[in-house]
Amino acid sequence: MQRVTCNPHRNLPTCHVLRLPAAFAPETCHLRACHVPRSTLALAPHSIMYFMPSLTLSTSPGPLLLEARCEPQVCYVLLTVRASVSGAAPPRPVNWALVADVSRSMRIPIVDETQFRSLLRNGSAQEMLVDGVPVWQLSGSVPQEMREAASSALDHVVRALHTVVERLDRHDRLALVVFADQALLLIPGMIGSDRVTLVRAIERLPGLNLGDGTNLADGIALALNQIRANRDGRCADRIILLTDGFTRDSAACLALADQAAAEHIAITTIGLGGEFQDDLLTAIADRSGGHALFLKRASAIPRAVSAELETVRAAAVPAVTIAIAPMRGVQLRRVTRMRPALALLAEPTGAAAADVTQVSLGDLAAGAPVTLLLEFLVPGANPGPLWIAGVAALSAGVRLADADIRATVTHRAPPLSDDVRAAAARAMAARLMRRATTTSDPAEAARWMRAAAARFDELGEQALAAAAREQAAAFEQGVRVAGLATRELTYATRRLGDVS
Repeated sequence: MQRVTCNPHRNLPTCHVLRLPAAFAPETCHLRACHVPRSTLALAPHSIMYFMPSLTLSTSPGPLLLEARCEPQVCYVLLTVRASVSGAAPPRPVNWALVADVSRSMRIPIVDETQFRSLLRNGSAQEMLVDGVPVWQLSGSVPQEMREAASSALDHVVRALHTVVERLDRHDRLALVVFADQALLLIPGMIGSDRVTLVRAIERLPGLNLGDGTNLADGIALALNQIRANRDGRCADRIILLTDGFTRDSAACLALADQAAAEHIAITTIGLGGEFQDDLLTAIADRSGGHALFLKRASAIPRAVSAELETVRAAAVPAVTIAIAPMRGVQLRRVTRMRPALALLAEPTGAAAADVTQVSLGDLAAGAPVTLLLEFLVPGANPGPLWIAGVAALSAGVRLADADIRATVTHRAPPLSDDVRAAAARAMAARLMRRATTTSDPAEAARWMRAAAARFDELGEQALAAAAREQAAAFEQGVRVAGLATRELTYATRRLGDVS
């Protein structure tokens, strides 16, 4: 096990010297890591809390042994990143922007099963498409008491915002962006203690009419501008995005996610129901270091938004980025996050595979490690030491810790360790699922889905295997697969990595 710990600060030199590849330091291969005095965060004029955040990098297996070969071979390494805080770490103030879909599908009343069956019997419900989403439209004579009892998804967004406002104080800021055909800045980064003004603005939500589309890119762009305008270096910056439909320009959304990552702004996405673009929402979250959440029911919105607020406040180290620099002749093929959510974060190709690759992990909480599976292609080598890569951990662009990945080439290398083998198998299952859900050819989708089902069986995930086979059969028969079932399978696959 290889382990390096370092505390962040720009001042005071150093406690130990760490070596990194030339890709990190063009003129020298020696870089210094700093231990620092206590950091401070002022919460009130006469209240200062002292704490010392730190990061630890560790790799597995240790020692790393490779078979002596003439030809290149694949090498897997598990990299675990742990955050910790010594001293009393206060909750961080937040600089939040909530981006909420207010298109017509978000306004449709939601009835429970008993009410729905009553409407069907009375002929008061019929199926139609709204924003490309199949829904049951209320029509005809609907009992007044049922109308009053049925809440829409937008009603739950309003309740979530009221809950958030109650938890904000004068150190926090909240911006609210809404979108449909167009995007609108409803709350321009107000101070959390201005509750009366915030509540008045929130109450305008149900009366807005911005059309029936889902112009997500413009909403993200407005939110990014608000985060930039209100940054002060103390607050945790976060965008929360909630939608239930399909957007116009996925490429623009992904470009904005990359901008957010470069500026250390995480975007958490919340997909509602069964007909949103799960591949887009998970990619936005993964690229920027946010969380990707899936809600089957609109009633879960307030709890999910409140939980995200508490998660952001509890972060020990903000805006963590991992940079991986392969040594000469070594290529980095993939970086897969195993926990807390299984996702392919990087897959460099061509010249990029030999260059420095950076992935965003977002804000890290103490006691909640992040584990990455690094897949390298290493050149053929004779017995002896082999330097594979250097790794650096940064927070908001400041280097916190470094580690080397080194191997020993031998004629008698053991097989993969159990933890690495299990991680590689789960990563492969996730890639097969992604191929199945992103291909437009039904026959090809069915083939990939059955391959994923076989992997799930090998991993002992019988429920996932059964769900994958059911969807494969639907593809083969030309039957439209239920959106909710697909989303459940996609997000359940992301939980595969979060196992001991």
